[in-house]
Amino acid sequence: MIGKRKVIVLILAIAILAVSFAGWKHSTITLQGRKCQAYVVLMGEDGYFELADFNISLGNVSITPFNVNTPFLLTSDTCNVTVSGTAVGWSGVRFNITGSLHLQPRTVTFLKLHHYPSRFVVLEGERIPLSSLPRTFFANHSKLKEEIIGTYGDDMIKDFLRKNKVLREKYLNLWLKTGNLTYLQAYRDLSYHLDMLVFLYRLGKLDEKSFRYISLGLIATTYYYETFQRPGHKDMSMVFSNWSPYYGTIKIVDGPINLTLPFVYYRARGFNLYPVSAVHWAEESWRKGKINVMLSILNDLTPFIREGEYHGVKYTYLPVYFHFQNSSIPWVSGYSQGVACGMYAIAYNITKDEQYLRLATLFFNSFKVPVDYGGFVIESEFGPWILEYPYYPTQLVLNGHIISARGLYYYYMVTGDREALKLFLTYVESVKRALPYFDTGNWSRYAIIYNSSSVFYHRLHIRLLYWLYRVTEDETFLEYAKKWNEYLVKRGLKPENLV
Repeated sequence: MIGKRKVIVLILAIAILAVSFAGWKHSTITLQGRKCQAYVVLMGEDGYFELADFNISLGNVSITPFNVNTPFLLTSDTCNVTVSGTAVGWSGVRFNITGSLHLQPRTVTFLKLHHYPSRFVVLEGERIPLSSLPRTFFANHSKLKEEIIGTYGDDMIKDFLRKNKVLREKYLNLWLKTGNLTYLQAYRDLSYHLDMLVFLYRLGKLDEKSFRYISLGLIATTYYYETFQRPGHKDMSMVFSNWSPYYGTIKIVDGPINLTLPFVYYRARGFNLYPVSAVHWAEESWRKGKINVMLSILNDLTPFIREGEYHGVKYTYLPVYFHFQNSSIPWVSGYSQGVACGMYAIAYNITKDEQYLRLATLFFNSFKVPVDYGGFVIESEFGPWILEYPYYPTQLVLNGHIISARGLYYYYMVTGDREALKLFLTYVESVKRALPYFDTGNWSRYAIIYNSSSVFYHRLHIRLLYWLYRVTEDETFLEYAKKWNEYLVKRGLKPENLV
């Protein structure tokens, strides 16, 4: 009898252990003997886009551009792991990759490549307990893609996914056959949006709006490679309408996307919807008297606006769903928030449509949200500063701060909101205090951490300072506008017309 009980107890114990191990398959990682195990994910961001190809070794794991954003179980003799690897940049220059990691069992550590002078380093980022990850995190790429398409896809996106796959296979094979990095660039352009959809879904962060946003980039990029069959280049833009404020924009009138919004190209990311460019185009169309175009851009942009709430105050924001510099996704630009505030206010002034006024007011409210809660205004050494790139808070871009503040001025002119005027004047004072530091002695700085700016941005700085002088009558801005104009003359360039 006792023997039978022992057997029953033993069977129950084994059953419990089996159930426990099944439930812990992805929720715990334990030390096995002297081995240390933990999950790592190299994210496709930051320095990743500066490299064409690479191979990184971390213990038993090998990571290439073709398996970023994928969780790997890293096993090592110790929890301190040395990273090594080699890479080639887009110009063919070779780099070494180094780094050191400290594994923590029962977690996933997110890694990123960062570019230092002449080398790339793998850095540790966020570390998340396995128990807090969604069920989708460890699913394979193909299964997640099927779930995404089944949940959000329509016939059009399914058709473009088929076309995209054909093009990806074409350019991948051409690269493998020739070693020509141009083909690899095309492959990575075409792969970017699908990779982002899967990664966000893996993290449980994909919804209808983000799917539509990113899938439009996939459609635009696929259409581009179907039509032109060569990689894009820096500052290239494409629009599926017949108007752009810039001569070099690719205009597609009878294309697959019925929007007036610009798509901007970035290497290894293809063409992406960019709210910063969209609100800028809206402002430019307004200045050129193209009111219908301005309203069309704002109307097309409206479905991508999201609403938030901070301490009972509702606000709106325009998330950006592609990687820029060292950002993660999504991110929010203070530039687009300010310009959107002004443009929707002007749209209301023209049409008297209350929906435009509501959105303008909600964009204005976004300036009250602290950076730690998704805001974009910091207290700098010069005073409050609007961050064009909140993920880079030390940058302090001059034109982005002024242009965003100008949007608040437009909002004040339409609504008479004294709080908006007060905030605008506060931002103006920050510019005034910062100007000596943006002056190199023979040119202007694009951002406080840079030593110079392009001729385009130097001219823009002059025009913006002259505008500040006109609306504030503060002679300091006129003084610097004239001074920086003289820098153009000294370089043999035509000065700006300050009248």
